[in-house]
Amino acid sequence: MQEKEAIRVSKISIIINLILSFIKLIAGIIANSFAMVTDAIHSASDVVSSIIVIIGVKVANKKSDKSHPYGHERFECVASIILSTILIITGFGIAISGIKNIFSRRIQGI
Repeated sequence: MQEKEAIRVSKISIIINLILSFIKLIAGIIANSFAMVTDAIHSASDVVSSIIVIIGVKVANKKSDKSHPYGHERFECVASIILSTILIITGFGIAISGIKNIFSRRIQGI
């Protein structure tokens, strides 16, 4: 039962974050707002995170087999590590872009 609920919530999250990401990206481009574009990227990374959650839940709930006599529950930990890595990479990417944006404005005298 928990698996179905987690997948349902993740699917709803994917739909909402796709819509939000698209709206934020369009608004950021129209308003020439770096902050809004980076927020759109963050929302898009949430979509990837939700997909990983779905995969993690499905794999973790598999029954024991010859290769995994104790089950697959530890895959939730693997999924968590993957999620944190994606968020760290996204954060560093946004930070680097922001720093470059700040320095390019200083060079231009803005």
